[in-house]
Amino acid sequence: MPSSLYDSAFESVRSMWIRSVMFVTQPVFQRLLPDPYTEAGNVRVDKKPAHVSRVTMTEIVSPAQCNMMGYAYAGTILSWIDIAAGIAAKRHAVSPSVTRSVDDVAFLHPVKVGDIVTIQASVNKSWKTSMEVGVKVEAESPLSHERFFVAHCYLSFVALSPRPEAKTHLGRILSGFQTIAVPELLPTSPMEIKRFEMAETRRQARFKQKKPDHSQIRELMREWSQGLREKADADAPIKRHPGYFASSEQSSPVSEGISDVEEENIILRARKRGRRFSQDPRMLQQIKERPMDYTFAEVVELVMPQHANTLKITFGGQIMAWMEICAIASANRLAKAYLLTASIDSLNFIASSGVGDVVTVRSLVSRSFHSSMEVYVSVEAENVLTGETKFTNDGFFTVTAVDGENVPVIIPKVIPQTEIGMDLYEGALERRQKRLNQREELVNLVNASQNCVPVIHLDADE
Repeated sequence: MPSSLYDSAFESVRSMWIRSVMFVTQPVFQRLLPDPYTEAGNVRVDKKPAHVSRVTMTEIVSPAQCNMMGYAYAGTILSWIDIAAGIAAKRHAVSPSVTRSVDDVAFLHPVKVGDIVTIQASVNKSWKTSMEVGVKVEAESPLSHERFFVAHCYLSFVALSPRPEAKTHLGRILSGFQTIAVPELLPTSPMEIKRFEMAETRRQARFKQKKPDHSQIRELMREWSQGLREKADADAPIKRHPGYFASSEQSSPVSEGISDVEEENIILRARKRGRRFSQDPRMLQQIKERPMDYTFAEVVELVMPQHANTLKITFGGQIMAWMEICAIASANRLAKAYLLTASIDSLNFIASSGVGDVVTVRSLVSRSFHSSMEVYVSVEAENVLTGETKFTNDGFFTVTAVDGENVPVIIPKVIPQTEIGMDLYEGALERRQKRLNQREELVNLVNASQNCVPVIHLDADE
């Protein structure tokens, strides 16, 4: 038997032995390790009222956080949301907490440079080691003093044991990131009781939600990243997957075989229904369609200490900010226009990254509609010391193309060329309809419950 097989078998047995020993001895060693909170003279309690965890954070949007139009990046807002929610979770658990998941987020109003953004967060309910935190984002214009609703979302956090950093290898194994029990939440006001009851419903819905397997498209993008993509001739016709012709093309005003006159008629009918499209000559798309792989983009970031929490685990909000940058890069390959992020789908963080890791974000446009597009984004983290690469999370971003006056711009179509791309392309319609339904419910709720500036629809395809 070759020596490599002996080494592999030895490592497998050794790994199983270490895991068995840790399973038996770790709870004992965890109790022996000091707790910084109790050592400071505090006492951990079993129950806490909801108002103790409440957080209000105020930020002013600076030019460095905005795009060319002067609108704040959605990634910046998401990062603030994650920080505010993390503070609320840490206040309740009295322990470091990490983001486990983020529910769907819809941005109902753009935030401009100079606006004052207020983020309110509080724990809605706690379970054994996890918590749900609700966050509401509002903004205020410093000139008109008008307040408007921006977004709201729910985040799930897991509390980790606040153990001191170990000095030895055995200590690092035994004092690794372990979950810790959190206090029970006690709602007092009618609103807190309502949030408490609805949190359990949302939690069960998260458990029942089936996460589709996108491992094949991630592997395909990994190959593209390594330069294995075919270099197509710019003048050659685009290769299309056979199923593309049978797929519904009702989402785009430009489809296969449509003449310029028919295209103008489609746009004219859309305008009669109340839709207005940009007439800016700089925004007219000369290319009517692009292959899906043309929209591929990649962003590589090194996790620095300012990107991580006290446990040196990367902030979930920072990951989402990098994801948005990559999504905008893909969208810009398709549409030559100003781009705004309208929404993101729910994200589940399968694994974490830490300080010193290299985070690779890859994206492509999965489908385009009249003036908006769905962008698929995946994230991987690489430990540069061990060479280990792990998938952390993925999700879908909705990006809208507009001109300088915030008027929607008609964008080219995305053409799937492979079976994997076709599956992603066909599933986009169902995901889009779900987003539109959720957005409509949120808009009606906000307009009925608040006396604020009317909601602006960032998704031009509504």
